[in-house]
Amino acid sequence: MGIVDCSADVQANGRKYTVRAATLPAGTDHDERVEVALSNRDSAGAATECGSFTLPADSLNVVGKLISQVLTGLSTLSGRTTTTPANAQAPWTKEQDEELLERWASAGDTYSAQAFRRILAEHFGRTTGSIRARLLRIGCDPDAPGHAFVPLPGES
Repeated sequence: MGIVDCSADVQANGRKYTVRAATLPAGTDHDERVEVALSNRDSAGAATECGSFTLPADSLNVVGKLISQVLTGLSTLSGRTTTTPANAQAPWTKEQDEELLERWASAGDTYSAQAFRRILAEHFGRTTGSIRARLLRIGCDPDAPGHAFVPLPGES
């Protein structure tokens, strides 16, 4: 897996949530592991809730799906439903493909790939996963704004 040390923040209901993931070295009695930590700060910056857990690196995908299912279920039970983007599941038009290609090609290094896919998802009313998949389908590298696997319009 290699060394991972990343974090992400989100604001919701006057609180700032931070999730941090970092690899822990393999030991004599265990393989490589990843520690995931969640912290919450109120509007004054005081820590209100926090916790962490450690998982074997080879279990992240299946445990991530499980956590997502549990949190989605809890949200639904509490009356908070997740919103579906307006154009989710709708077919892409040729014009949308052309606009997506043009926006991705002209992005340069202004944003990280993840941040720019989020911006595009909001613009097109799609999920970030569908933006990533569509970028691949139209020949763009979804991990490098401004780059494509095929020549972009105007390139030789």
